[in-house]
Order: sequence, then C-alpha cells, then structure tokens
Amino acid sequence: MSALVEARESLSYWESRLDQLPRTAVRKRREAREMVVRWRERVDAAERAEYGPGFLGALFLLMAEKRLPTQASRQIVRVGKSAAIVAATAVATMVMLTVVLFDVLLALIF
Repeated sequence: MSALVEARESLSYWESRLDQLPRTAVRKRREAREMVVRWRERVDAAERAEYGPGFLGALFLLMAEKRLPTQASRQIVRVGKSAAIVAATAVATMVMLTVVLFDVLLALIF
C-alpha cells in the first residue's frame, strides 16, 4: 500500500473518530483534532511526493483523481475572491463609462 493511501485512510479514521466522540470527551477530542491536523499534513506531503510540487503537481493530481490538493484549493479560493472583486469593479466602471458616454451623446444630439 502506498504512503498516500495509508495517509488518507488514517486521516479518514481520525476525522470520523472526531465526529463520533461525544462533546464531553474533551481529551479524546483534543487528541483527535491534533491527529487530524497531523494526518492532513502527511496527506499533503504524500500528494506532493506522488504527483510533484507546485502547479504541475496539482494539475497531475487533478487529471489522475479529479480533485485538487487541499492547499491548492485554498489558494484558488483566495485568488478567485480577488479576481471576482477585480472583475466586479471593472464591470461597474464600464457601466458607469457607458452611462456617461450615452449621456454625452444625447446632449450632443439634442
């Protein structure tokens, strides 16, 4: 079994354990949360080892498994938010310029 498969299985175990533990089991829940963090890091490292680092590795992972690495997903969301803000600003600017230009043309005609 590859390191990636083992890491994913362990991560799945600790995530399900965290979900199943009662709220009153404070120490066990703390341990489960810590293990989830550790195994997520190990899954990320195993994905980088198997598919390669950076954009190219994320692309290989996307082609092989039809999903993005966790780290890349966070970056894409962050960049996507910025791009959406820039696009919305550009559209609003273009609308305003169109309204002003239309107003000027109407003033010249009449």
